Amino acid sequence: MVKGSLQVRRLILLQKQIACKVVLQDTTPLNSIRFVCGLDAAYSKIYKGVAVATLVDIHSKRLMDANVALGIPPLQYIPGLLAFREAPIFYTALRPLLRQCQAVIVDGHGISHPRKAGIATHIGMAIKKPTIGVAKSKLTGKIKIINGEKYIEYHGQLVAKVLTHRNSELYVSPGAYITLQSAVKVVEQMLEPDKHLPLPTYYADTISKMLARRLDKRIIEPNALKKYRLIDLLQRVGLLPT
Repeated sequence: MVKGSLQVRRLILLQKQIACKVVLQDTTPLNSIRFVCGLDAAYSKIYKGVAVATLVDIHSKRLMDANVALGIPPLQYIPGLLAFREAPIFYTALRPLLRQCQAVIVDGHGISHPRKAGIATHIGMAIKKPTIGVAKSKLTGKIKIINGEKYIEYHGQLVAKVLTHRNSELYVSPGAYITLQSAVKVVEQMLEPDKHLPLPTYYADTISKMLARRLDKRIIEPNALKKYRLIDLLQRVGLLPT
């Protein structure tokens, strides 16, 4: 847990250092991206953080695999420092799926962040794969309209595009190893008319909340999460989202 302003300043300095190193180029051709992971977390009263990583086929839109990690967040929520709270457990959930995926969508911001180093940037720089942040609210910057489309500009740079989906706004920003234009294209391919989020994070959001509720009610025990593949467990208990 972070105590006092000195520790906060150190974390802010670390984010500035990450931002100086971030790669915002397309390192993977868009046509070679087939499997996309999604990351989101819910919170259990008993087991604290419940992070879920999903693997979705960009062509069939099928949920191919999923993994869960339980853990106590190392610090309380501090605006702008979400990465230090959730990135460690996100990485634990994501690690078993890394070989299969070509890109990752994170529930949170990428460079659309006060120090241009949101949680998607932290994850992307750690795994060295194209990583995209998709958030439901604006964290920084100002709205800029270009050719009728809405963007977020921050310090003279376009850091996010605002997509309107199901009468809500999604703020799409590159995390690392991808351009803003390509990040938007990947996200648009994963949007469905009946889902409020891109499929990878929709599944991660839905599954993490279901697991947190059932862990608290002891319908599912933590040992079951270790015994079975998560996607198999969801099928066994009838919780596989559609």
